[in-house]
Order: sequence, then C-alpha cells, then structure tokens
Amino acid sequence: MMGKLIEFFKKHPIIKTLVQMVIVFFLLIGITLYGLKLYTRHGKAVLVPDVKAMALPDALRILDREGFRYDIIDSLFIDEAVPGTVVEQTPAGGSKVKEGRIVYISINAYSPRMITCPKVVDMSMRQALSLLESRGLNDVRIQEVPSEYPDLVMGLQYQGETLQAGDKVPAGSSLTLLVGNGVPEVYTDSTTDEEAPQAMDTESLTDESWFN
Repeated sequence: MMGKLIEFFKKHPIIKTLVQMVIVFFLLIGITLYGLKLYTRHGKAVLVPDVKAMALPDALRILDREGFRYDIIDSLFIDEAVPGTVVEQTPAGGSKVKEGRIVYISINAYSPRMITCPKVVDMSMRQALSLLESRGLNDVRIQEVPSEYPDLVMGLQYQGETLQAGDKVPAGSSLTLLVGNGVPEVYTDSTTDEEAPQAMDTESLTDESWFN
C-alpha cells in the first residue's frame, strides 16, 4: 500500500507538493496554538491580593510573594488616608487574573501636590474660573468688590493673602476670586471740623505774659 502511494506521488508531483503544503500548514497551526497556550497559561488564573490601605513596603512585599509584578503609576493626596499607603489598585483585590500580571497601584503622598497659580487678573470671571479649573483648582469662591468693570477679575486670594501669578498653593486649596461688581468705589472727604487747624488767638500773641 505504501509503495503504491509513493509511486502515485512520483507520477503526480504537483499533488505531492500540495499534500506537503497542507501538512506543513497544519503543523504550523498546531505549534502556534501550543506555544500560545504556554505563553498565556491558558485556563490558569490566580487571585489578586487586596493591598489597599497597606503601607507601600508591605504591599510590594505581598505582591512579590504572590508572583505579581507591580507599577506605581500615581501619587495622590487624600486627607483621610494615611500618608504612604496604597489608595488605589488595578486589578482590584480578589480579581482573577493570569499569573505574573502587573498590578498598578497609586499611593497617598506625604504632602499635598503644589499647583502654580496662573495669571487671572484682568480676565473675565468665566475665563478665570475655566483657567483655574484646568490647573486643578476647583474650590473657588467668588467675592464681589467695588469696580466699574463688572465680572472683571481684580485679584486672587488664598487664606486672605493676595496671590500673584507663579505663586504655589496646595492642591485642593480653597481660593477667593475677587470680581468687580460694576459699581465704582466712591471716595468721600472724611475731614471733620475738629481736624481743621484752629486759628490762633491774636490776643494771646500780644499778651504781656509772653514777655514776662
């Protein structure tokens, strides 16, 4: 039987070539699928440890022990969280993932991030609020001040102190935006009669007691 098959292929070399190509094709598919299965560890999953609220060294030690890689992607500042602890992780604790998966974590900073104040004086209130928001300064209180130009920004304050462009404030700070109310400030003469110079008594100048 084998001899007849060999003889057949000798007489029909094109068919022989086609059969060889089909065999090679299926062999390549089989090798590829097997390699992919080994690479992805198909069907084998592990639980991600929950490291939120842990101190960073403890969290990294647990991830190492469980065979996970990790990447610290961000540093936040949250008043309620303990500085130096993990505040976010992806994938979340308890998730089923493949072995060796990277766990992305964010930690709580030891001090708030500082933000540089932009120049907002002489801008419209809307422009200033939009610019401050783009810098991450969202807690802004509006205070109207006397000015003939309504909605024109006259200044920016933090804790009662006037800020200049380039000054830095902690992220999450509450700022006060001084905005004109369209009513110019009226200045009045506060001089009173009591403050006016008193005329000297001419009689006292000629009083003989001055010469005694």
